[in-house]
Order: sequence, then structure tokens, then C-alpha cells
Amino acid sequence: MAGRSDTEPTRVSRRKLIVSSGAAGVTALAGCSSGGSGNNEIDGDGGDSDTGTTVGSTGSNTVSIEFWHIFGGELGSTLEQFATEFSEQTDGVSVSAVNNGGYRQNLNQSLQASRAGDPPGIAQIFEIGTRLALDSGAFTPVTQILPEAEMNLDDFLPSVLNYYRIDGELNSMPFNSSNTIMLYNKTAFEEAGLDPESPPRSLSGVRDAAQTIVDETDMEQGITWPNHTWMQIEQQFAKQDQVLVNNENGRAGRPDSTFFNSEAGRNIYTWWQQMAEEGLYLNPGIEAWSEARQAFLTQKVPMLWDSTSNIVSMQAGAQENGFELGSAYLPTPDGDNTGVVIGGGSLWVPSALSDEKKDAAGRFLAYLTQTEQQTRWHRNSGYFPVRQSAIDQLQSDGWFEENPNFSTAFEQLQDTEDTPATRGAVMGVFPEARSINEEVSVSIINGNVGIEEGLSRMDSQVGDALDSYSGNYSGNSES
Repeated sequence: MAGRSDTEPTRVSRRKLIVSSGAAGVTALAGCSSGGSGNNEIDGDGGDSDTGTTVGSTGSNTVSIEFWHIFGGELGSTLEQFATEFSEQTDGVSVSAVNNGGYRQNLNQSLQASRAGDPPGIAQIFEIGTRLALDSGAFTPVTQILPEAEMNLDDFLPSVLNYYRIDGELNSMPFNSSNTIMLYNKTAFEEAGLDPESPPRSLSGVRDAAQTIVDETDMEQGITWPNHTWMQIEQQFAKQDQVLVNNENGRAGRPDSTFFNSEAGRNIYTWWQQMAEEGLYLNPGIEAWSEARQAFLTQKVPMLWDSTSNIVSMQAGAQENGFELGSAYLPTPDGDNTGVVIGGGSLWVPSALSDEKKDAAGRFLAYLTQTEQQTRWHRNSGYFPVRQSAIDQLQSDGWFEENPNFSTAFEQLQDTEDTPATRGAVMGVFPEARSINEEVSVSIINGNVGIEEGLSRMDSQVGDALDSYSGNYSGNSES
């Protein structure tokens, strides 16, 4: 996630987003798109490639499909290995894993390719693109193509399935899932006289720990995180059991209003503004993932809010910089915890595919989510497995005992109650809503606008975007 993060405050209508260029208005979900290489929306050579045939195929009878994903580096190599291994052991099917740039590009190009009649076999789309993908009409629900004999959805984590299940239908296959945790410098805690095994669970506790460490060490500020809606709004609202939009977070009908200016919103922004005023919050910038992580790893700050998917690289970075890394639940205003909302991406199958290619895609999705592959994926990335059997296998292997920082994501997820708030919001203007929140947040934290005025501004601007989206939507992908 240390790579490029798209932060442009672009505004576009739903028609322009889905029908023409799509990518221009989608802000990257940096908190949930990282991998072991520490890269967010990794740049790479996207587009089509000639899949040909592979070992284990049957020549001209081989059904070849492409898996368009967003990962480069080590995680991209892992996906290539999965595709090769599946192709070698599956007669008549060849899968090629293609790095197609970032989430925005992948969504847009998948839609364009579908309309041209030449879609990828599978497209990886970020979780906030769920409503956009559904409304495009370009994808087939995965439950209609998964091989029943190879699938046991009862083994999948309910919190993960619940995000992608809309109106009772599982539309895409959860794959790279994460949530937000707090990483902290155990060495700095100990040096300041704090218990390194008891990180703060409340926001007031974070402030006290930050002030103590600033007073007792050479660190000048106490905490940082990227100005990213996934952390300061979506997760904090879920933790406080507050929906972000009406109609049960957009899951019981199209939302037309938001709740930024709620008690939950005022709680987090009152604390955040105080931390900034007292010099305890280091502001790295809007969606500045790399900058926030660098400040933590170079020991400018002792605490960082980050994605669980970045544990691999942060653990290595802490070791390189000579301190012990700790991980903790994301703190909340009073320490209570209704739960977290997942982030990351899922895998979608275009409707424009032939039946043979849909069948091949379904078989590959089943393979990717088998216990063995999910276990490998977690070890290499930090994303948590989507199946309980994979977690059980990791526990049996002693993985969490040897790597306790990896267990925090699971514990936090297992402590999550199933409510509309923790299922996460669904809205077609989600990317634009994030840009609005992040821009107005700057004005609030800098003291240029009051907290309630700023939160009300978010409600008004996102509300206008929701109205525009609903007005343009007619239930047809060409609307």
C-alpha cells in the first residue's frame, strides 16, 4: 500500500462513471488494497494478453480466461502461481492472471470490455464498487456459476459474505478482505513507562498514551493515519453501531440521506480536532498511506491506524527499524466495540461470457477459496482468509502463536455483531462520498470550519450526489 494512492477530488455523475470513462470519479480504497509488498493500487501493465494454452490443457479445446486483478509485486506473483497451478491440474481450462492496474481502472475496463463482447473471465473490484457493479447489469451473481459440489458457503465467514450479499444474493466472491486495526510501537510504550501489552482501547486512552510518549521520549507526535473515510468514518461508525446512510445502510433500498452529522460523527471529529490542535496527530495528507506508514516506521509517532492487509510489510519494517511491533483493536470513543466493517475486494464474473467461460470462472473461484489457497494467501499478504477452515488450519499450525499480530484482525472480526452498521454501507456514489468526506475533513481539522457545520456540509453534498445518481439510474446499464 505504499505505492500510488488516487486522491483527486473528482466529481462525476453516475452516467459518466458507468457509461463513458467510469474511472475518473472513483477514489482508491487504499486501506484495503494493500498486500505483502505494501502496495496500494499498484501500477502495472493492464489490458489484454494472449492466454494461449498451458501445461495440462487440451490444446484447441481449452477454455481460456483472464483474471484481471490489481496486485503487483509478491502478491501478483502469488496470483500467477494460483492460476498456473489451477491450469495444470484442470483439464480443458487455462487461466491467466493479469495485473490490470488499480481498482478504478479494473472496474471501468471490465465494463467496457463487457459491452464490447470480450470481457475478462473474472474482475477484481473494490468493495465500495459493489453498487456500481450491480447497477451496471454487467455481472452474473457467483451463486449461479459456482460448482455446488465444491462449495460450502457455510464455511465462509458470515461477516464477509454479509457485505457482498445484497437482497439475499451473493453477487461476487469475497477474496481479499481486511479491516482496520491500530499498530503501535511496543518499544516506545515501554520507554515511556506504559504497559506495552495493554494498548489503549478508547480514544481518550489514545490521547493519554500519545501525550505520555511525547513527554517521555523524543517523539514529537502521538498518532497518525491517512485522511481516509474508511478509517475515520466507516470503521468508527460501525464500531458505534451507526449506519452511514438510511434504508439500513442502503441494503433495504436506495439511500437518499447520510448521517455524517450524528453523535458518532461528532464523537470522532471532536477528538480528532483536539488531537490536531494539541499537536498529537500527525497529518500525512489525504489518503497518504505511504507517508503515514513512513512516519510510524521511522519512529516519528508511536501509533498508526492501518489496514490488517499491511501486517506483513509493517512487521518487517518494524524489525528493520529496531522496534517491536504491536497490534490492537481500532480504538473507539468509549472503548465499546459493536464491530468492524470489512474492506478489500471481491471477484466478479461478467454476464457477457459464454457458458463455457462462466463455468471455467466458477471452477477457478472455487479453487481460489479452497482452504489451502486461502491459508497461503493469508500468510503471504495479511488479508484474512474468507473461510473458517483456513483459520482453523492456521491455528492448528501454530501460526497465530508465532505471529500474534496477525490474530488481531480475526479477533476483532469475531467480536463483530451482525448489524446494518457492521455490514457496511452500499451506495452508488460511494467513491465520490469518500472524496467529499476527506476534503471537508481537512477544513475541520485545520479549524477553518466548525465540526457540526463541516459534518452537515458532508451530508448535504453527498445527499446531492445520491439524488443525482438515483435520477440517472433507470435499472439499465445504458441509462
